[in-house]
Amino acid sequence: MVGSAGGVFLPPGPEGRERRCVKGSGMQGPVPRSLVFDYAIAVCSVWIAGGFFLDAWAHGHVPVETFFTPYHGVFYSGMLAGVVSVAIFALRNRARGYAWPDCIPAAYRIPLLGIPIFVVAGFGDLLWHQLLGIEEGVDALLSPSHQALGLGIFFVASGPIRSVLADRDGSTTLPRQLPLILGLAAWLILVHFGTAYAFDPAAGRTNAPPPIAPFDAHYFTALAIGYYKISIGVLIVIFQSAVMAGFALWSVSKLRLRFGALTCFYLIGNVPAAAAFTNFSPLLAVTVLQSLAAGLVADFLIARCDPQPEHPREFRWFAVAVPMTYMGVYLLATFAFDGMWWDWNEALGAWLWAGISGFGLSLVATARRAT
Repeated sequence: MVGSAGGVFLPPGPEGRERRCVKGSGMQGPVPRSLVFDYAIAVCSVWIAGGFFLDAWAHGHVPVETFFTPYHGVFYSGMLAGVVSVAIFALRNRARGYAWPDCIPAAYRIPLLGIPIFVVAGFGDLLWHQLLGIEEGVDALLSPSHQALGLGIFFVASGPIRSVLADRDGSTTLPRQLPLILGLAAWLILVHFGTAYAFDPAAGRTNAPPPIAPFDAHYFTALAIGYYKISIGVLIVIFQSAVMAGFALWSVSKLRLRFGALTCFYLIGNVPAAAAFTNFSPLLAVTVLQSLAAGLVADFLIARCDPQPEHPREFRWFAVAVPMTYMGVYLLATFAFDGMWWDWNEALGAWLWAGISGFGLSLVATARRAT
C-alpha cells in the first residue's frame, strides 16, 4: 500500500504500531515479532538456567577448586549463544533498512538489559571466587554474585514471555505459545535454584530422623529433630504449592493456553532441580511423575472450562486442583518408591495445605479494588 508521501505502508506490528518504509529512509518503527528469534532466546534461557543446576550437581559430586570448570562453561556458553543470536538478528534487520534502535522487537528492549547484567555479574563471580573461595552448600545459593547472574537470566528470559503476550491474537497455537512457556520454565528453574533448600519435603523414609525411643538418652533430641523435620517439610509443601499454583494462575489469566503447554512447563521447570539433587533416591522419578500429572490436569481443566479471573468458580477449582495434584502425586509416589516416615495425619494435612495455598492465591488474583 502506497502512502501519500510516497512511502510504503506495511501491516501493523504485534503491538498494533504502524510500520512504514519511506523512500530513502529505510524501515520505520521496530521490527515485528520473529518466532525464530523468540525460540532462540527462550532455548538459550533454559540452557543457561539449567546449566546452573548442572554446576550445582558438580559441586556436590566432583571436586570443584577453580572458577574455570566445564560446568561453568555450560551456562556461560548459553549466554554466549544468546548474544550471538541477538547480534545476528539485529545485523540482518539493519541490512533490511531498520534503524539500530529498531533492529530488535520492542518486547525485547528491557529484557536485553539482562545481557550486560549477566556479563558484569560473571566477572564479579570470578573475583568473588578468587577472593573468597568456592561455595559448596547453601552459600552457593545465596552468593550475591550468583544472585546477580540469576537476575540477568531473569531479564533475558522475560523477552519471549513479553513477545508472546504482545502478540496474543497471533499466539493461538502451541508452537507460537511455547517461547512463553520456555521463558516461564527458565524462571521456575531459577526459583528452584535460589530456594533449593525448599524443594523436597523429605517425606521419604530415606530422610527419616533417628528413631524416637522412649527412655533413651537421646529421646528428646530425636523428638525435637522429628518435629523440626515434619514442620519444615509441611512448610516446603506450602511453598512449592504456592509456586506451582502461582505460575499456573498467572499464565491462564494472561493467555488461553493450548493443551500441553503447562505439562511442558512443569517438566522443563522442575526436572533440572530434581536431577541435580538425586543420588540413589527416587526423587527424580517422583518429580517427573508429579510434574506430568499436574501438567495434564492443568491442561485438561484449561481445555474444558477455561479458568480465568473472569470465571471465579472455575479459576478457584483450577487453583486448588493443580497444587493438590502436584503434592498428592508426590506423597503417593514417595510412599510407593521409598516408603514414607510421615504418618497419615501429617501426609493428609500437608496435602490439604497444598489446596489451601492455591485457593488463597486465587482469592488474591480475583480481588478487585473497591470504588
